[in-house]
Amino acid sequence: MGVEIYIGKNTEREKRYIDLKETEANHITFLGPSGSGKTTVERALAEEIYEKVPGALVIVIEQKYDKNKVKDLNDFIKALAKIKGKEFVKENFYEIIQYLSMVANDGIKYGKMGDFAFGWPNYPFSIISVSERDRHSILSWHGLKPKRFPVKRIVFRPVRDIEAIEKDNNCKVVDGKIRYKDVDFSFIEKLAQINRNTLYGRIIKQAWDLEKRRDPKLLEQFAEEWQTKYRPNSNGPSTTYLSILEVANLLKQDVIFTKHKDFTSELSTDVINVIDFSANSELYPEEEAWIVKHLVNFVVKKYVRFRNTPVFVIFDEIQNILQYYDGKLAVEKLHREGRSNWVNIIAGTQYMYGLPAFLVYGAAHIGIVGRIASADDELLLSKVIKDFKRIKEPRAKTFKDYKNLKPQLKGRGWFSFDKMYTERIYFRPPQSL
Repeated sequence: MGVEIYIGKNTEREKRYIDLKETEANHITFLGPSGSGKTTVERALAEEIYEKVPGALVIVIEQKYDKNKVKDLNDFIKALAKIKGKEFVKENFYEIIQYLSMVANDGIKYGKMGDFAFGWPNYPFSIISVSERDRHSILSWHGLKPKRFPVKRIVFRPVRDIEAIEKDNNCKVVDGKIRYKDVDFSFIEKLAQINRNTLYGRIIKQAWDLEKRRDPKLLEQFAEEWQTKYRPNSNGPSTTYLSILEVANLLKQDVIFTKHKDFTSELSTDVINVIDFSANSELYPEEEAWIVKHLVNFVVKKYVRFRNTPVFVIFDEIQNILQYYDGKLAVEKLHREGRSNWVNIIAGTQYMYGLPAFLVYGAAHIGIVGRIASADDELLLSKVIKDFKRIKEPRAKTFKDYKNLKPQLKGRGWFSFDKMYTERIYFRPPQSL
């Protein structure tokens, strides 16, 4: 049993689909330089999967927001007003006008839409023509219409008001929390910059991981017991004791922690789940990698093995997560689960050379958006894709060639089906902004 999802048209204008089989890993790796439309293609696939795969858990790991989306909406409203008149725009697009007014009056608080702003319909693509010779819009050429999708966006240590993030993305936003009981020593070691080879580091590790006293108050209690047992005749509190109390106090004050509901409980198959690692969240890269590891462990346990749910995790700029040990562990776990369960990784990256072999060689499909960004990748892909010779890289011989080629390549490229058959593809555009 499988599900076909639409990915775009070839040069003969024939529609192309990927057959997602329940019994196989359907990992897809997209390659493309910055600004090539790689994220746009990933967003389109997320929408297609959400609509076509019943009961799927769709999770997007977002890396940044895009201020240009506000300009796109502004340009759309102005263009439509010229074509249809201001009254038509007021009657049919009041929600957008209201939002744009908010941004104009407070461009600091608002105006930072996510790269995956599924909550806004992609109206601009409904009036931009697919080419000078074709009257179809980018959307209608693919048989699509603008559409908003239900989204739950999870932010961590939000740096902006939740209400502002909700308005920008037209969706529900949740302040992501991590339960003390789920946090291992490796997380607080990075957070508090603890040297595990020091005495106080070893004591915290013993209390937190070995004895499972995963609560700041219990950690303080453990420190007092240690002080009483090993420093009974001390004239005052030892530096070790004070260092442990300092870490406990840091854990109590950090807004990311809670005793109650963990952010993983917010996941749902009824929405597209966006894990917001953009500038909306205040996180160190190591913390992002740990959160992904925690997320994957929960999803595999609760959704894959217990509920037998199809899972699709979309990583934008996956190389950022893979730089860290926890991130690599998480992606490897997803890859292993995909062999026997319906677990799928859709990864976007600027450079494929240097990625783990399982992402390059283990990907069922490889998409190239725009062009190949490096000679190393060209050499690597020639070994991975059997008919790589079919891929004809555009070469700009003059600056004018470059200026003409760049816009023509955006959102277009090549797609290798099972690494056996490769052809030029005009990728499916997203129905959301």
